[in-house]
Amino acid sequence: MQPKSRPQPSESQVRRSTALESALGPIAAFLGDERIVEVMLNADGVVWVDRHGKGVLPTDVRMSPADSERMLRLVAAEVLVELNAQHPCLSAKLPPPWCARLQAAIPPIVDAPVFALRKPAHVVFSLNDYVQGQVLSAGQRDALIAAVHAHDNILIGGGTGSGKTTFGNALLKVIAEDTADRVHIIEDTPELQCAAPNKLQILVQPGVHTWRDAIMAAMRFRPDRILVGEVRDGSALELLKAWNTGHPGGLATIHANGTAAMLDRLCQLIEEVVHPAPRALVAQTIQVCVHIQRDKARPAGRRLSGLDRVCGLHPDGTWHLERIA
Repeated sequence: MQPKSRPQPSESQVRRSTALESALGPIAAFLGDERIVEVMLNADGVVWVDRHGKGVLPTDVRMSPADSERMLRLVAAEVLVELNAQHPCLSAKLPPPWCARLQAAIPPIVDAPVFALRKPAHVVFSLNDYVQGQVLSAGQRDALIAAVHAHDNILIGGGTGSGKTTFGNALLKVIAEDTADRVHIIEDTPELQCAAPNKLQILVQPGVHTWRDAIMAAMRFRPDRILVGEVRDGSALELLKAWNTGHPGGLATIHANGTAAMLDRLCQLIEEVVHPAPRALVAQTIQVCVHIQRDKARPAGRRLSGLDRVCGLHPDGTWHLERIA
């Protein structure tokens, strides 16, 4: 039996793709530069980029409101969503070959069109790369490898653009190379990269397949490890339950300003569905907290600012954390 050939794109799809490629022209060089991880447009028309080892810097490129809005409307059309004055926000993913995550807004909620394009990582850095880049020490690297091997549940925290996902990919590299575990990854935008031969990656789609749906369904797919791109709502409670009922060795990222704040943030998310948050369950389930932040003094522009083991709760209810390495 001959394999079925892929359907050819329609004439309208070809036209949309050609128009989008043209609209992306002003920033095409940045999208093609592997050293650049993010491309941003401010309302004044200035394009900024986040370059590995250099940080966020302005460029000489400018985009007019008309050009940028045309680009954003073409992306919206590509993903079949509305972008207009009644729906002025856009969350989308650029089609191949770019595949960058897009967050954008147009008037009236901004003065002129703005966007942030986060590019998928082309290179998965290893923990050894992080040691060479002075992001973490050799002792911290060894402690993290031991935590992965021990099937500890690891929470990675930091601010926007701190490199949480990229660091998560480095830990995924350890899982893929050192274990034979079946890995189940849940994200709303595919950013985690795992070379494990036995893996399943599920995408969350609001209104169709929620974070809670995805996490609850994950346990029926026979996972050894459940990994979440970012914990961001009340589904955090379902994740804790999954990790605490026979699926240890998980990994997730979260926005927070420190290791203790990461656990506090997790509790805040849980309290979207149940109050008060079960702090004892959190302390029992999360074994390791990793916090990463920007640091222009380091060659890689990042540093590990916290690596703590969660040892439970103090009598006053605060987190009992012990520094690792």
